[in-house]
Amino acid sequence: MKRIAALLLALLMLLPAAAGAEKSRVLDLALSMLEEENPFLVRYNAENGTEIAARFPLGCPYFWGGRSVKNILKPASPGQNSDYYKMDQKYLYGLDCAGFTRWVGIHMGYTEHDSISRLLSYKTHPDIGIYKALKATGEKRAQALRIGDLLAIRHTSGGFHIAIYIGTLRSFGYDEKSVPEELAPYLSYPLLIHCTGSIEYQERYRAYLEETGQEDLIPPFGGVIVTILDVPPEAAPVKTADGDGVEIPCFELEGYHLQVTDLTAERTYRFVRWKKRPEKKEEQTGQQTESQTNQP
Repeated sequence: MKRIAALLLALLMLLPAAAGAEKSRVLDLALSMLEEENPFLVRYNAENGTEIAARFPLGCPYFWGGRSVKNILKPASPGQNSDYYKMDQKYLYGLDCAGFTRWVGIHMGYTEHDSISRLLSYKTHPDIGIYKALKATGEKRAQALRIGDLLAIRHTSGGFHIAIYIGTLRSFGYDEKSVPEELAPYLSYPLLIHCTGSIEYQERYRAYLEETGQEDLIPPFGGVIVTILDVPPEAAPVKTADGDGVEIPCFELEGYHLQVTDLTAERTYRFVRWKKRPEKKEEQTGQQTESQTNQP
């Protein structure tokens, strides 16, 4: 894998200059939760001359109700049952979707965001919605968003999810020559980073648990990944799977499975913008877990 990363870095040096993902604290934090040699982390570092390291070599794993970064990779049981995490079983600890976004936000100096269900409420939070991003799709949606904006989702099943906007393939230096032909029309579509289902995480961490003699622990449902938004699912030629084994359309991108996030079947969703933390007011911490959430 290190040889692949070195080769990718060398190839990037030979490519014509492109508008890269400009250095930002949000990207520093969010991308650091990806696995080593992830192409988005490699490209971000190459284009900015930075050395943002993966905090966890295999990436930050998913754990139902996970909020504490210091406990990642420790054995743990969830505080409540869900469709796929049970209180009487032991898992490898990680963050859940809201645990990941809140961790990024707190380190950015933002107010710890509300529960996902309340973020979706226009009555509770009438002032943080991004109307243009909600009405647009594809390239126009990306133009309406800023790095770090949040996408809050309520699934048709009733569960909730949240993700962070991080730019586009073009903003990470990709062009028509450096992506598969079928991905080229979507170079300016929004990219999201979130902690969600991924079979790759299960496979990587299953091997890790075997190597470390922790076979009694259940590997994570998924982890922090990058996905592309608004692409028609039928346009993606490859299928990967989430933590439940459900097939998800994706593109092969430099050895990475770039999953498609499809909003068409969701019950509701909303793009929202962070609020800066008040400087002289005591912070309220320890937001309660999304008790209504049944799937990430």
